[in-house]
Amino acid sequence: MILWECIQKGLGMNHLLVCVFSTLLSVSSVLSMPYGLGCVTDVTTDGVVGVNDILFVVDRWGSNDVLADCNRDGVVGVSDVLMIIDEWGVDCDSIHPFEGNTSVEFDYVNALIVISYNGIPNHPTGPFDGSTGCYNPNDVSTLNITYSIPMHPNPTNNPSVDLMSQAGPIAAAVNGVPFYNPYDAGGIDAPSTICFDAYNGHPSPDGRYHYHQWSPAFDDVKTNGHSQVVGYAFDGYPIFGPWESETDYAHESTVNPLDDCHGHYDALRGYHYHTSLSYDEDPNGFPWVMGCYSAEPETSNFGGGGGPGGGCDGCAQNMIPPPVCYCVQNAPGYSYCCINWDAACQSYAEQFCNGFIGTDVPSQRPEPQRQMHPQYRDTQGFPKEYPHHRRPRPPYRR
Repeated sequence: MILWECIQKGLGMNHLLVCVFSTLLSVSSVLSMPYGLGCVTDVTTDGVVGVNDILFVVDRWGSNDVLADCNRDGVVGVSDVLMIIDEWGVDCDSIHPFEGNTSVEFDYVNALIVISYNGIPNHPTGPFDGSTGCYNPNDVSTLNITYSIPMHPNPTNNPSVDLMSQAGPIAAAVNGVPFYNPYDAGGIDAPSTICFDAYNGHPSPDGRYHYHQWSPAFDDVKTNGHSQVVGYAFDGYPIFGPWESETDYAHESTVNPLDDCHGHYDALRGYHYHTSLSYDEDPNGFPWVMGCYSAEPETSNFGGGGGPGGGCDGCAQNMIPPPVCYCVQNAPGYSYCCINWDAACQSYAEQFCNGFIGTDVPSQRPEPQRQMHPQYRDTQGFPKEYPHHRRPRPPYRR
């Protein structure tokens, strides 16, 4: 009320700011900030919370401007200025969840957060040599990886990238490890079919270690029962863990259901995605991380490597040891065996690859769910299966 009186007095710029500061700095309790990258009250997107941000808010006083409405209550007012004061002088570039072998740069000119990562996660990987029952012919490699996350998501019902058909990374976890869509090479649902290490990851043909689902690396840390952020999608929206509250599993929630993209809106966090629990905890958790983009993704993140899933999918599904897989796929006419291991591949392996007998190797997963990408289902004869939760998308709010 006092602040509003300051504005109504029609004071000059300097006197207005003195009035604002004398009023707001005397307030002992300040509203907590919603979740975000950088300073939530840097409404002018220049990396500094200061006079320009207050002027921006004052200019839009009483409106529902999505940028000036810092606390997302639908009206630009006193609480938004309180939040600006709370962040005054904060190093905005230090506010982000990324950790491990990552570095973060805020590109305010292009409104992007640029994540650099060396390809090595901050937890153990593998082994993938079959010694623990998981075969993968690829090695986790040191790489020079860069992802760009939009500072301000641009919501759309028709994103330019079909997430479910996108090979390679679709999002970045907070430790730099990329998330892939549900499918491995050949269009097979990876979490239900392909083997992973103890952290639910495996390497792709270019050596890029990645997740298709929730990882124990995140420890499911919660704030007031709600899972914390575990990554950011390439459209700029955050990805949270599986829980909406201590007792409300987001994937099955009827209180605030997820939409087709596996996201929803709440007043504190705005629009955001949720992962499901891992396959071992919820076999019906498809699409595991995301089902589509709810905003326009940054297209520079695509086409830069990664490949489809975890490498030689046909070998992995049939638990073929890496040396045998290489032996067969490098034989003339048998390169397809990497992706589609059939009877001919098995016969060649038994004759020419150290006498390997496939029946000596146990199946990878008991009764795997053969959930196929649509473009593969008709040609390979598997029944069509769709995500278990298809719900309307809620209205967008920042």
